[in-house]
Amino acid sequence: MSAAEIAALLSNAEVTGGEIRRAAIHLPKPLRAALYDETSPEHRTASGKFFEALVYEILLAESEASPAVSSIAAQMSDAQYVPYDKYAKDGLWYSKDGGIRFKVSGRVAAEVDFLVKTADGVRIFGEVIVNPAKAGHLASEVAEKRSLLERLYGCEVQFLLVCAEPVKEPKYLRESDAVAVLEAGNLLYQRLHPNEILHKKSAPAKSTRRVDGSVW
Repeated sequence: MSAAEIAALLSNAEVTGGEIRRAAIHLPKPLRAALYDETSPEHRTASGKFFEALVYEILLAESEASPAVSSIAAQMSDAQYVPYDKYAKDGLWYSKDGGIRFKVSGRVAAEVDFLVKTADGVRIFGEVIVNPAKAGHLASEVAEKRSLLERLYGCEVQFLLVCAEPVKEPKYLRESDAVAVLEAGNLLYQRLHPNEILHKKSAPAKSTRRVDGSVW
C-alpha cells in the first residue's frame, strides 16, 4: 500500500457526524468556542486544528475496514504525554497538546500532522493544510522531514498532503507522493450544533489501528 492508496481512503470517505464530533472535541474548550465564532481572532486557528483532527479521525475510521493499514499514530487528546527527556534517544516524542514531534540530540527537529504505517511496511507522514496557496516553503520543509525520518527509521518514507482546497500550484506537489482533497473539510463542524461539542468530554474512538506513536 502507498500514500496514494491512503489518499484514496481519505478522498472517498463519507464523513460521519461522530467523526466530526470527535474531531472538534480534540480541541481545547477555548478553541471549540472560537470554532463557532467567526469574529474571534482564534477562529482560523481553530478551524485549521479541527481539520487536522478530522483527518485523523477519518483515518482511524477508514483503516478499520482496510486490512492494508497496519497502524496510525495516536495524536491530540488520544496521545499519551511523556515528560520531555533531553537524554532520551532520538525519535518520536509527543508534546503536551498531543502534537507528533521528532527530537534529535535532545531538541525538537520536526513536527508532522499524522503518521500511518501500512501492512506491507510502508511508512507515511502527512501534513494537513486548508489552503495550499498559503503553504509557503512546504516543499523544502517536507524534503527536510523526509530526510530526517528516513535516517531515523532506515527506510524509504512517503509523504501525503491533505488539503481542504484543490492544489493548483505544481510547486506544492513537488515533494508529495500523493494528495488528498477533502473539499471544505475545515468547515464540516458546521453540520453540528455547538451544544454537541462545546461541553463534551473527549472519548477516543474504538480502534484496532491506533498505536502509541513511538512504535510507528
